[in-house]
Amino acid sequence: MAMAAAGRCLLLSRPSPLRLRLLRAALTTAAPTLTTSAPPPPPRHELLLERLRMRHLKDATPGSPRPTREKGKGGERVSQHLQQERRAEAVESFEELGLGEEVMAALGEMGISKPTEIQCVGVPAVLDGTSVVLGSHTGSGKTLAYLLPLVQLLRRDEAMLGMSMKPRRPRAVVLCPTRELTEQVYRVAKSISHHARFRSTMVTGGTRTRPQEDSLNMPVDMVVGTPGRILDHIKDW
Repeated sequence: MAMAAAGRCLLLSRPSPLRLRLLRAALTTAAPTLTTSAPPPPPRHELLLERLRMRHLKDATPGSPRPTREKGKGGERVSQHLQQERRAEAVESFEELGLGEEVMAALGEMGISKPTEIQCVGVPAVLDGTSVVLGSHTGSGKTLAYLLPLVQLLRRDEAMLGMSMKPRRPRAVVLCPTRELTEQVYRVAKSISHHARFRSTMVTGGTRTRPQEDSLNMPVDMVVGTPGRILDHIKDW
């Protein structure tokens, strides 16, 4: 038997029947045995996420029974959640949330008259000075839900405590995970500042640090930026 490859010829002699039988026996005994084992269980965090997802789908199903008040801390949290939902449904304007005239004028210029559900919950909570964690879908108004009361608190501190802008002494810092989100939040802050009279600046990575340093060396109320670049400015301070 002959095999040709790359311009060369390889001659192979025909094996004897005894050699073929020995070769088959060796291949049969050396063949690996395939064993099947059960797949490993999923990680614990995946199980927890799946349970939360199923619970969310169950709660969001139309016609599902609404939670009722129970005794203990769990019942109080459910009751507070129901009160927040009823309040969000009843609020018709931002004035009912406790915002001042300057912030209301900024909202009027942006063409916003009625608060969303996340704003009805977030604005009063931030104005009360409590720690707040807000979560909602894209486009629900989360940025205004914390920026509006934040600006209101800055103006209140100026009126009551006489606090004013100082170089490298921002009174509010907004951290954003990406440069795109930082630019979006900064644009909203600038829109509010046209009426509320506060100064904000933006610091992000991917750009020169010298213009940002010059901006921070001027009196500023609010800094909007990414964590990495803000840490760089703190180290160089």
